[in-house]
Amino acid sequence: MTGSPGLLTTIFAFLLVLGPLVLIHELGHYLVGRLFGVKADAFSIGFGKEIAGWTDRRGTRWKLSLLPLGGYVQFAGDMNPSSAPNPNDARLSPEERAQTFHSKPLWQRALIVLAGPMTNLLLCVIIFAGFYAIYGRMIADPEISGFADNSPAAQAGLRLGDRIVAIDGEKVETAQDVPAIVLYYPGKTLNIAVERDGQTIVRPVKAASRELTDQFGNKARIGDLGVELIPPMVGGFFGESTAEKAGLKVGDRIVSVGGTSVDGFDDIPRLIRPNAGRTIDIAVRRDGRLITVPVPIGQGKAPDEQGRLQSVGQIGVIPGRLDKPGVMRAIVLGFDQSMNAIGNIVTGLKQIVTGDRSVRELGGPIKIAQYSGQSLSLGWASFVEFVAFISINLAFINLLPIPGLDGGHLAFYAAELVRRRPLGVRSQEWAIRTGVVLVLALMVFVTVNDLASLPIFAR
Repeated sequence: MTGSPGLLTTIFAFLLVLGPLVLIHELGHYLVGRLFGVKADAFSIGFGKEIAGWTDRRGTRWKLSLLPLGGYVQFAGDMNPSSAPNPNDARLSPEERAQTFHSKPLWQRALIVLAGPMTNLLLCVIIFAGFYAIYGRMIADPEISGFADNSPAAQAGLRLGDRIVAIDGEKVETAQDVPAIVLYYPGKTLNIAVERDGQTIVRPVKAASRELTDQFGNKARIGDLGVELIPPMVGGFFGESTAEKAGLKVGDRIVSVGGTSVDGFDDIPRLIRPNAGRTIDIAVRRDGRLITVPVPIGQGKAPDEQGRLQSVGQIGVIPGRLDKPGVMRAIVLGFDQSMNAIGNIVTGLKQIVTGDRSVRELGGPIKIAQYSGQSLSLGWASFVEFVAFISINLAFINLLPIPGLDGGHLAFYAAELVRRRPLGVRSQEWAIRTGVVLVLALMVFVTVNDLASLPIFAR
C-alpha cells in the first residue's frame, strides 16, 4: 500500500483544487453580470474576515477571505453575499439603481445565477475533451472472454463469446462501458442484454457487492458482474514493442503464451511480467490460421500490489484499438462523460436516500483534501481529472433548489415567473436564512463523517 502524501502536500493540493474552481465559478457570475451592466461591490474567494484585497477602478473589492470553502460575488443591491434584496434600494438614484442586480429583467438575473454552475460544467467538459484529444481512448468490444470464480454473470446463464449490448436499457458500446455502469449498483439485479448467435438475449444478473481498496487504503463498495470483457486481441503497440518487432500484427488473437492458454487480455501481462529477458513462444490466430511467434520479453516498470514500482517483463501490446478523436468529437465525448458523471451523482444520492448506500459514504472538505493530495501524488494527469470531477460536483450541488445556493435563486425566479411578481423581500430573506442553516448542517455532518473515517478515529 502506498503511503498517503504529507500534510503540506495535502493542504497545497486542496487549495490548488478548490481555489481555482471557486474562482472560475464566481467569475461566471461576475462576467455575465458585467455583460448586463450589473455593478459588483465585492468578489471574494473564501468567506468571513478579509485577509487581503484591493479595490478596482469600478469600485469592486477583490478579496481573499479567511474560510477557504467557497466564495461569492456581492452585486450592487444585494443586502448580503447570499444576494438577498436590499430593502434600501428605493433610496438609490436612478443611475445607481440601474446597476443593481434586482433591477434587471428576470431572464438576465437567471442567466447571471446560472453562469456559475455552467462555468464549472464547461471546465469539466474542456478537461475531459482535452484528455480525449491528447491521449485518445481505448476501444475494445464488450465480448465476454472469461469469468471470475463464482461469477454472477455465469450463474445467470451468460456465456463466453456473448457480446454485452445493454445494461438496464443503457446502451453499451465498448468494454470500458460495462464496469463504468455496473460499479454503481452493488447487490442490485440488472437486466443484461447480450448478442449471441445473431439473437439478442436478456438475462437478469444480480451484481456482486465487492469492496475495492486502492493503493492509499481507501475503500469503496462496487458492483461486479464477474466477467472478463477484453478479449486477448492485439489492438496496437506502445513504446519499443518487442511483439511488433517479432512479427505480431494488429488483429492477432493471442491463444497461448509459453504454452499456457489465454482466455482474456488480463491473462497476458500475468504470464509476461515474470519473464523479462527471456524469449517466449506466443501462439496467435490470424486469418483462421494458428501461428507461433517467438517473442523476446522486454523490461518495463509497473506498480506491485503495494503500489511500489518494480521491473517487469512487457512486450508492448495494448488491447482493443486506440481512438484519437478530432477536436469537435472530443468535445462531444467530453460533454457525454460530464453528463454521465452527473448521472452517477444522482444515482449515488438516490441510493443513499433509499438506504442502498450508507450516509457515511458522503464526503466533505476533509475527504476532498485527502483525495486532492492523493491524486496529486499520482501525477498531474490524475490530479487534473480529479479537478474535473470536483468541478462537476460543485456545479451539481449549486443547482440544488436550496435557498442560498444558485438553485435556490433559480427556484425563486421560477416562482416569480408563475406569480408574475417577485416573492416578498422578507420571505426571500427567511428562505435564504433557512437554506444557509441547512447547508451549514450538511457541512457539519459530512465533516464529522470525514473525521470518523480518519485512521486515528476508525476502528
